[in-house]
Amino acid sequence: MSVYVLATPGAARIVDDAVHELTALLTATGDRPVQLLVNCWYGRHRAPAIADAIGRRLHIHGVRATVTHHHINRPPAPRKYPQPGCPFCAIIHHGADATLIRAWSDTVAIAPHRGGCTPGHILVIPRGHVRDFTTDPVVAGITMQRTAELAHELGIAPSKDGGGCNTICNAGAVASQTVFHHHQHLLPRIAGDGLALPWTHPAREQEPTR
Repeated sequence: MSVYVLATPGAARIVDDAVHELTALLTATGDRPVQLLVNCWYGRHRAPAIADAIGRRLHIHGVRATVTHHHINRPPAPRKYPQPGCPFCAIIHHGADATLIRAWSDTVAIAPHRGGCTPGHILVIPRGHVRDFTTDPVVAGITMQRTAELAHELGIAPSKDGGGCNTICNAGAVASQTVFHHHQHLLPRIAGDGLALPWTHPAREQEPTR
């Protein structure tokens, strides 16, 4: 398996870059230890093989390196197949009607069917079916990354002219989730847009500010 993994596109470059950067760090830090974490999405083979290859290369260069595999005995994460009846899976995998804003290899951004809560409201949705942001931290992280990139690209990040944005994701019906396929809301904001945020707790509204 290690031979197969190291022959895949980009594997040799990852090892070369890691060894180069580690040796430079070791030179700069003197005797202090340096730790490198190697991970990959949804697998148990690529990351361990890459880590072992980096360790072997460091030994060749005379560097003492210890390679530890932390999660290799965990069961593989399931593939995120499309779910029947999921409206977001229908859009992503079956071409259901939607206004597409952006498409990446891992996520898509669409406009809400009903217009959204503020002008320019966007949903950023992972391509794989994940129930909510608590289900898979990796998927949640990349979805948030794409949301931040999109806010910057579209110029709806906070600015001196008073503009701004909110990003919100819900997990569970009691927390207002209505489509049970993880999605991140990106809401452009302007003064007086009528969206009732920030939230307040009714029992605490009269408490003095501390």
